Amino acid sequence: MSKLNVLSPYEQFLRDTFHADDPGLQRLQAEAGQEGLPAISIGPEQGKFLQVLIQTSGATKVLEIGCLGGYSGAWMARALPAGGKLIGLELEEKHAAFTRRQWAALGLADRAEVRVGPALDSLPSLADEAPFDLIFIDADKNNYPAYLEWALRYSKSGTIILGDNVSMGGRLADPDRQGNPGIQGMRRFAEAMAADPRLVSTVVPYADGIAMGVVK
Repeated sequence: MSKLNVLSPYEQFLRDTFHADDPGLQRLQAEAGQEGLPAISIGPEQGKFLQVLIQTSGATKVLEIGCLGGYSGAWMARALPAGGKLIGLELEEKHAAFTRRQWAALGLADRAEVRVGPALDSLPSLADEAPFDLIFIDADKNNYPAYLEWALRYSKSGTIILGDNVSMGGRLADPDRQGNPGIQGMRRFAEAMAADPRLVSTVVPYADGIAMGVVK
């Protein structure tokens, strides 16, 4: 389930008009709630944004670091062309099993797979499957800087790298919250994205902020 459900009237209009979940995605989110998965997935606005990025860039190989219940992965896998592939990395076996079931129910099992374990343990095994065209990071925030380095290693010119939750609920620049390891990791990630000469980067202000860089 998404935590992004407190909307202004204008935001609700945009969601209803441009970004509404279809029945399959509604079912996924409802069943995620029923099974007790954390209500921390992206919202449909971000899902549609990922879909548009994949379709406009012509991406065929996508890496997702942090699957949770498969909602964001479903948006991305649906956007892939025939023969496209999404690899998702997920820490928790319970979440991975739920994701597999949902992707299969949505008809995505032929183009999306999830691999279980700490992402920093799984990433070294992906060398033969790189480079990726789009890499979406949405996992434990303290490790975002390390995930960025792996993303750059597995990129090529034109690869899109995204990191969700860069705002940290507005806490990223709160002087009273800078001791939090997640905020420290996100600050290092944001600063690295902005300063890395290999990237052209910005922040897209969807919900909790998506940092986005394109490899030169």
